[in-house]
Order: sequence, then structure tokens, then C-alpha cells
Amino acid sequence: MRCLIVRFKDCEGPGTLLDSLQARNYRITYHNAYDERVHIVPAAHQMFDLVVFLGGPQTVHDPEQHKFFKPWLELASHLVSMKDKKVIGICLGSQILATVLGAKVYEGEKGPEVGFSDVKVVNPSNPAFLKLNGTSSFPAFHLHEDVFEIPKGADHLLQGSFYSNQMFGYKNRVFGIQCHLEVTESMLEVWKNVHSEFIKKAGWIPGPETEDLRSQMERAGRALFEGILDL
Repeated sequence: MRCLIVRFKDCEGPGTLLDSLQARNYRITYHNAYDERVHIVPAAHQMFDLVVFLGGPQTVHDPEQHKFFKPWLELASHLVSMKDKKVIGICLGSQILATVLGAKVYEGEKGPEVGFSDVKVVNPSNPAFLKLNGTSSFPAFHLHEDVFEIPKGADHLLQGSFYSNQMFGYKNRVFGIQCHLEVTESMLEVWKNVHSEFIKKAGWIPGPETEDLRSQMERAGRALFEGILDL
């Protein structure tokens, strides 16, 4: 099994998702979309069984960024149409998937969502949640301002209190996750520095409970990723 991981910023990575991929013996290829000197592998939609689109600061609904996003929207569109391919989009990646599925992606009317807050399992019977063992809600880390509508024909899977649409699934093989469930302790420390201005804008002040919340999120996130990969 082969997996392509597309990174849109140098501090973004698969985090805990990587462990689940390696445990299933995926051969992993990385592509740094933010490096304009590097071009996507031709026919990537045919070469990889799984493609993961990670987060980044770009704005998929900005017309001025259309040229940048064109190859990624085309790749995502091909993958969505192929019944034997699986796709996971996280944060910006979820907005790319929502776009190719015909849903609106836009700047949230309430401003940035940053920090930890619970997400609720909307459809517990969905097979992606099998390894959550009945968990109905858990903490997630949020670091975004853009949001998506749930695409037509997709299932709303996770719901947030600030912005409702936190995850959707399409045909049990295309999954868009707005929040971050992959963040390791070391990643979060880096993000606090890299995204300090955005965090300040949102008013999030990390407290002593931060690592406990992240640990709870990691357990649930691992279970969700494993459930998706085993479908």
C-alpha cells in the first residue's frame, strides 16, 4: 500500500497519523506543496492507494490563489471519483475536499477558532468510529478561520460548538477533518511559535490543562485514524 502526504507548510506533518500508517506497512511519500520548485508526481491519483492533504495557511476560496491550488484540486477530484482510493484531508486539506465535492468554503463569520474544545460524534454508527468504543465526544485542537459546508451526499461526522462542521465522510473513503486530531506534544510547541500572531488574534492562552487535553485528543484521534484506515 502506498500513501502520499501533501504538506502545505513546513511545520505541518502527519503527527500521530504516521504511527497508524507505519503500523499498516504503508510506503509513504511526502510532497511539499509550498515549495514551488517541486511538482506533483504525474498521475499521482493512480500511483497511491491513500492520499493525505494536511493543513496550511493558504485560502482555497481566494481567487488569487487559484493557480496554486489547481493541481491539488485536480488530484483530489480524480481521487474522489475513483472507487478504490481513500483520501483524508485535515484542516486546509478538508477544505480542498469539500471544494471538489461542491460544498462552499468560506471565512467563518465568528472569526478564528483556536485552542482546545470538544467535538461531538454526530453519527456513532458510522464505521469510521468503530475503534472509539462508544466515545461520544472528545477534545480537539482548532487552528483555523475558514470553514466548510457539509458536501451533498456526505455524512456529518463530528460537530463542534463554535463551528459546527468539524468532519464529514463521503462514501466511507473520503474524509474531511476541519479540526486537528494528529497533533503531538512537540508539534503543538512549534505551532505556538509559528502561529503566535494568529493565536493572539483569536485570544487563546494555553493553560496548565493543555497537555492533558492534547493527550485525550491523541487517544481519540488515533482510534479515529485507525478506524478510517481499516475501512
